[in-house]
Amino acid sequence: MSEYKEESRRLWNANPCGGRGGGLDDIEYATLDYFRAVRYRRYEVSDPWIRKTIDFNAARGKRLLEIGFGIGTDLLSFCEGGAEVHGIDITDEHFRLAKRNFELHGRRAELNLCDAACIEFPSGYFDFVYSLGVLHHTPDTVRCVSEAYRVLKPGGRLILGVYHTFSAFHLVNLLLYNGLIKGKLRRLGYRGLLSTVERGADGMSVAPLVKTYGKRQLRHILSDFSTVEIKIAHFRRDHVPYVGRFIPVSWEEVLGTRVGWYLVAFAAK
Repeated sequence: MSEYKEESRRLWNANPCGGRGGGLDDIEYATLDYFRAVRYRRYEVSDPWIRKTIDFNAARGKRLLEIGFGIGTDLLSFCEGGAEVHGIDITDEHFRLAKRNFELHGRRAELNLCDAACIEFPSGYFDFVYSLGVLHHTPDTVRCVSEAYRVLKPGGRLILGVYHTFSAFHLVNLLLYNGLIKGKLRRLGYRGLLSTVERGADGMSVAPLVKTYGKRQLRHILSDFSTVEIKIAHFRRDHVPYVGRFIPVSWEEVLGTRVGWYLVAFAAK
């Protein structure tokens, strides 16, 4: 387990989540303009589905923990929505950048370097726990979910986003096109191929753990919660090579609810 986690630390220290490429290299690193550009790209360009799926005002007046805060973009949005925000992450560069992000925006968050498999907060401490695109990278996902359950108050809510097995991106782009047609599955193996979805990973020398989940599998992991609602989100035409250009842009959102790359669970303790 520690080897998988160390691999993730190395990758995201060198390539902070959402913090490289896409025009960001032309902006001075870790400045206010940089963080604003990261936010714009995330919510308006690469992942507009996030704001349509996640209500960043839902935790107003409540205490919220983000597991895997990255450079702090979503946690800042919850803070601006009126939540008292806390965050944990295992990556030093994420911690440094997120702290700087909040400072430059004049906002406050309690940030800690901490493994989600052993959350350093008392039981029943939070009203919300949020984690988007993080827990599919750890070998002990189930234990991390158990820890999220523990630190939630009775009636508290978990918002959890993980990669979707039965998505167009996974089945068509990754397995069919890159895996079989381009031969990467034979060269890298399935685990190596899957790791290449992360920026900076080549599937060989840099191969962070990446897992995908179906709705039934995710419901099983969340079986301790009293209620669970699962949404599917995030489809772009380029998730389907060649054929995707013939798909109308207006269909992307509808297809996202069926074959999107993310499963997002909303669970109540």
